[in-house]
Amino acid sequence: MCSFIKKIDEKVLDSVSNIQRPIFSKILIPVTKVGSLGLIWLLIAVPMLFSESLRYTGIKVILVVVLAGFLGEGLIKHLAKRKRPSKYIEESDMLIKKPITYSFPSGHTSSSVASAIVISRSCPGLSIPVTVLAFLVSFSRLYFKVHYLSDIVAGAILGIVLSYLVNYF
Repeated sequence: MCSFIKKIDEKVLDSVSNIQRPIFSKILIPVTKVGSLGLIWLLIAVPMLFSESLRYTGIKVILVVVLAGFLGEGLIKHLAKRKRPSKYIEESDMLIKKPITYSFPSGHTSSSVASAIVISRSCPGLSIPVTVLAFLVSFSRLYFKVHYLSDIVAGAILGIVLSYLVNYF
C-alpha cells in the first residue's frame, strides 16, 4: 500500500511541476505565504470578533487554526517524520523558501480546510470564496514541491475532523 501511495505521490508531483508557469507562480507565491501559520484565516477571523453576529465564528476559526498547528505541526509531523520532496531540490531551484519542518501532514491544508468549513457553515454566502482560497493554498504546496499529495489529503482530513469537532462540541 505504501509503495502504491508513493507512486501516486511522485506521479502527481511530476504532473503538477509540468504546469509551472511564471503567471501561476506570481499568483501562488503570495497565496502560499499567507497560508503559513494560518495567517490568512486569522486575518479573516480577527475582524469577525468585533461583530456580534460573527464573533462565535471568528473564535472557532482561531481555535481550528491553533488546533491544526498543535496537532499537525507539533505532534503528527514529529511522529511521521516524513521528508519533504523539496529536500532533494537545490535551494536555488526553489520558487519559495525551503521549509525546514517535516512534510506529513500539510499544515497549510489542515488550517485552510478547517477554517473554510467553519466559515462556510456560519456564512454560506462566503462558501465559494473561502473554498477556492483553501484549494489554492493547498494546491500551492504541491505546486512548489514542498508537499506530496498524500500530505495534502492527510491535512484535509485533519482539517475536516477539526472543523467537525469545533462546530459540534
